[in-house]
Amino acid sequence: MRILRSADYPALAWKNGRGVARQIAVFPADAGYESLDWQVSRPTIERDTPFSRLSGLDRQFMLVSGNGVTLHVRSAEDRIDFRQRIERPLESFAFRGDWDVDCALVGGKVEVLNVMTRRGRAAARIEIREATSPALVRKAASETLVVYAADPLTAYGIWGEDGLRVGDAVFGEEPEPTEIAIAAAGTVPARAVLIRLDCA
Repeated sequence: MRILRSADYPALAWKNGRGVARQIAVFPADAGYESLDWQVSRPTIERDTPFSRLSGLDRQFMLVSGNGVTLHVRSAEDRIDFRQRIERPLESFAFRGDWDVDCALVGGKVEVLNVMTRRGRAAARIEIREATSPALVRKAASETLVVYAADPLTAYGIWGEDGLRVGDAVFGEEPEPTEIAIAAAGTVPARAVLIRLDCA
């Protein structure tokens, strides 16, 4: 388990060149869009834009700041054409990277969490955990865990304790099971996004 600081996330250009994300973690290390098994990133969307087309990838999209977006999702092959308005923070919306998606901002720029997995090779499960007093988070054997701080948190693990600002994360990829505890940094309940990643 190690701490990842938001200020250290590398900038990652979208595949279509229309935006920039901050890459939190990727597997294999340094993999690009065509070769990754999974990726967790935090894009900033500053204007209405089409999303990149990413064949073979499944995506989970979650608002973390801003007023929201409306996604227009289309696929002639799968016979879908609908609009999805996303305004509630930390509510996950799943869609295929193969689909055509246009994004319209509701009112100003937004930041989102974007979890991508290679279909047939990896899968992701997302859970929102709220904590005031320390709450235990377990990582199963062979599972990769990303704990993203949606609010200020204190994390306790084998390294001791550390404060997490909004956007920081705890990252665990060791093959054995392990656990950490998280708690709100203040008296108000705080939320963490738990992203559990498994490879086939």
